[in-house]
Amino acid sequence: MARKKRKRKTQSRKKNQSKKNTFEPLPGWAKLFVIGFSLVMIFGSIYLAIKDNTVYESDLTTIEVTLKEDPIYDQYKIKSTTYKEITLKTKEYQRDFKVTGKTYKSTDHYKLRTSVKAGDHVQLKVKKGTVPKLNKKSFVNNYNEVFGLSKKGISLIDLVLKAELEDKDSKWAYCFTILGLVMLPYGFIKKKPMLSMEKAISLTALVGLLVIIIIAKMK
Repeated sequence: MARKKRKRKTQSRKKNQSKKNTFEPLPGWAKLFVIGFSLVMIFGSIYLAIKDNTVYESDLTTIEVTLKEDPIYDQYKIKSTTYKEITLKTKEYQRDFKVTGKTYKSTDHYKLRTSVKAGDHVQLKVKKGTVPKLNKKSFVNNYNEVFGLSKKGISLIDLVLKAELEDKDSKWAYCFTILGLVMLPYGFIKKKPMLSMEKAISLTALVGLLVIIIIAKMK
């Protein structure tokens, strides 16, 4: 009987000690890390959220190419995210041209599939600064990014829609701003906080997830 009581007391002490440690204020080095990390998260996410995602015509130049093959549609997965792209192989350049990301989503796929074939002359829009490198190999992203595609004066990529989609996505960066604001006070707290940082972040993330689900269902 006495042994059981001692065991209960030991377990109770461990539980209380664990709870106490959880709510202890952070040590000095950890506070500096939290402050620095929070500020980077806050200002970095705000920058991503408010930056202008528009690709201006003045930044682009048009090149004319001849397709060696029909446009190649491809998709692949990295973890749980599916990426889709269109590869254009041309006679004039060794490196492939690719339509990816929001540019892919802004493409008129029906017209592209039905009207653009091997041997066609098409016009591609690329960034001016990339023109000297269109044939140079690289270890990362070894392709030329396409921002515009047209045939016989008919544009198949909507740059305005691309900018709208990117702006819409970038607004989710504010979620990281909120997380940063939740974390920041823990870098200054000197007394025991009423709620541990881990729980505060978890609750914030849970509320954010619920908001995202509600917004997605409303659309």
